Amino acid sequence: MAYPDVNDQPCLDDVDIRRQLDRILAYPEFQASDRRRDLLRYIVEEALAGRPSQIKATTIAMAVFDRGPDFDQQSDPVVRLEARKLRRDLDNYYAGAGRDDPILIAVPKGGYVPVFSPMIGAQPDQDVPQETVDPGIPGQATAPEPAYGGWRSRTVFWRAALTVTVIALLVGALVWVTRPEEQGEVVALAMPSRGVTILVEDFELGSVDELATLLAQGLTHAVAAALIRFPDLRIFRASAQGSPGAGSPSIEEISRQVKFVVAGSVWREADDLFVRAELIRQADQQILWSERYAEGAKGRSLTEIEDEISSRIASVVGQQYGLAMQDHRDSLKVARSDPSVQGFACVARAQIYRRTYRTEEYQAARDCLEETVRKDPDYVRAWAMLAYLRNDATRFGHDTARTREAGFDHAREAALRALDLDPNDTDALQAMSHIEQYSGDMDRSIDYARRAVEVNPNDPAAVANLGIRYHIHGRYDLAVPLMQQAIKLSVSPPPFYFHVLAADHLIKQEWDDMLSAAQRASLDGWSFGQAMLAIAHNELSHGRAAAAALGKLAELDPVLSETPRVWLDSHQASPALLEAVVAGLKRANAAQRNGLP
Repeated sequence: MAYPDVNDQPCLDDVDIRRQLDRILAYPEFQASDRRRDLLRYIVEEALAGRPSQIKATTIAMAVFDRGPDFDQQSDPVVRLEARKLRRDLDNYYAGAGRDDPILIAVPKGGYVPVFSPMIGAQPDQDVPQETVDPGIPGQATAPEPAYGGWRSRTVFWRAALTVTVIALLVGALVWVTRPEEQGEVVALAMPSRGVTILVEDFELGSVDELATLLAQGLTHAVAAALIRFPDLRIFRASAQGSPGAGSPSIEEISRQVKFVVAGSVWREADDLFVRAELIRQADQQILWSERYAEGAKGRSLTEIEDEISSRIASVVGQQYGLAMQDHRDSLKVARSDPSVQGFACVARAQIYRRTYRTEEYQAARDCLEETVRKDPDYVRAWAMLAYLRNDATRFGHDTARTREAGFDHAREAALRALDLDPNDTDALQAMSHIEQYSGDMDRSIDYARRAVEVNPNDPAAVANLGIRYHIHGRYDLAVPLMQQAIKLSVSPPPFYFHVLAADHLIKQEWDDMLSAAQRASLDGWSFGQAMLAIAHNELSHGRAAAAALGKLAELDPVLSETPRVWLDSHQASPALLEAVVAGLKRANAAQRNGLP
């Protein structure tokens, strides 16, 4: 049987195709696992046998992956995931050892049927001389490097030109997206010089349906546009067409930089649209996160569905304390001596500190940032995080050399420097909201917090920051929904997100709900969480637990324990919260003095 390729090149014979398959599988550096090798042989043999219609997920699952006839590809994505890896294995092979091979075997996205195409300049009916491999350098061939010429420009061969990291040519190195500007114009966002690089792949189609097709196309753009609002990320979008723009990084450069891939699929069942999204660590293809979303298509616009799902994906992937950033921070721990990552490592160190505010971590993080901005005065992210830490120096008493007012001015200087460099840096805006709060201007504090949410409504840290500002201002009608939203958006919400909920239940005297929130709030070791826990336990007559919380509070923060009014005044607490906490601690301490159980 002979197979014409899509561009009507000379036909290929079964013998030539099997010879190419054997060549790939015999190559010692072909990266596929045994199962993926079985997968490749199975789909090639099925195609050669004239059964392309039978090459689908169910038959592959039973023949290759030992699944039963009840296999469900939606609940068990093994075939799709292994096929994705196989495509990358083939990409890597043809970009290296297979670049002189006469036949290209590819598995186009959207299905599992292989495509066989002759490589320009090679004769498929001739034996290809075996490459001489230096045993000391695995995979290094002595054959001269070929001129790629015409075959590289043909769409059907695009995979062979890419490395394993980048599976498609980039439409452009930048994503164009509308950001909140006073003029409302569309601007091209320059990629930060440092950051975690994420490739957003085209969403695959799991069903042939016009609505699903439109959603898949829109999601690729929408997810990339939402992710680029997170300042620690560098975002690229993949496409099967196009090439890097003028002045943009080359494909090879991006290959080396990509840390994570966002990929997914879209399909339709009756009136419902389904989307599965994944975050994949590029180094080892480990799936760090996977989620399925179901949205009713009836009575809703495609734009509404696209916005909802892209927002949820971006929130999980992009957030500061999410899986991608945490995984990257872990990798930085072993690379901090590398000058190219030192600045970003300092920013990451400060982010870790700000999740718990542990005193023992403060000075090292602060010193690291101060050194970073001295060496690189235009590094926005370092200035933004430094503003936070300078503010903490005054609010927590780390800096005794400056007056309170001078300390806040010192913090404000760093935040303004960051905003001069990038008016839309969400951390700089949030830092300014902190500084203005502790300086006593709650209106300006809330204004800066609002601006951060306007820049990136998918960032749970920005949403929580605004909720906390409203909480301090006494606007629980606004604070509580925002904090609930921030918790919902977060992969792992910090315990201090629950402070607002515990305080709201305290004011409303909802003791069971207060205890539940206080237990979460107290996990960060902050004194306020312990105060909430002590009050809740006392009101529920949990004498021993209340005593333990009061003891922990006294150990952590003698000021809040002994003079709570002073402590709350210094944090600009609302009158309602101040009186509720003071009265609650007074009752708890009285119960302990009276020996109540």
